[in-house]
Amino acid sequence: MVQNEDIEKINKGLLALNIIWAAMLISLFVYLFVGLYIEDSLHATMEKSVIATLRNILYVVSFITLIATRYVRKLILYGKGRSAVVGANQTPYQSGPVPVVPKYTSAMVVSLAMTESIGTYGLVLFILGQNELDLYLLILISAVTMLIYRPKRDEIISLTRELNQHVGGDAYVQKH
Repeated sequence: MVQNEDIEKINKGLLALNIIWAAMLISLFVYLFVGLYIEDSLHATMEKSVIATLRNILYVVSFITLIATRYVRKLILYGKGRSAVVGANQTPYQSGPVPVVPKYTSAMVVSLAMTESIGTYGLVLFILGQNELDLYLLILISAVTMLIYRPKRDEIISLTRELNQHVGGDAYVQKH
């Protein structure tokens, strides 16, 4: 059961998370604006074959980043062992509420940074190869992924319930 004081902490943490999320999402639009603003002053300095190879590499890296983001996020939230469940100020066998908001914030920031890197790859490819499709496509993929991984109140509450039940169960086992 999530207590009222936990709900208040979640709401405060969620406000900060939403600000971080919005800032990172806005940065994608800044990348788009910068790319389109400097478009006329760009001059290709690399051979087309090198740009094509780099494009393929960055698209593969983007795909891997997209897949890895989900697993890294889950690893941070649910990692193995007691250390992933226990809060910063708790011993492994101390019962009580687990401070989920800092753990959720870490997972959120890491996953948003990973997805934002995909938009950065789009800007780099656009600057090097002057292909608007790279800019639009990779920024769009990044933005959609950020929308998927946006901070969710229900997710934090269910994570709090799950981790507190797990810690409470471990404390019960250790006492008896």
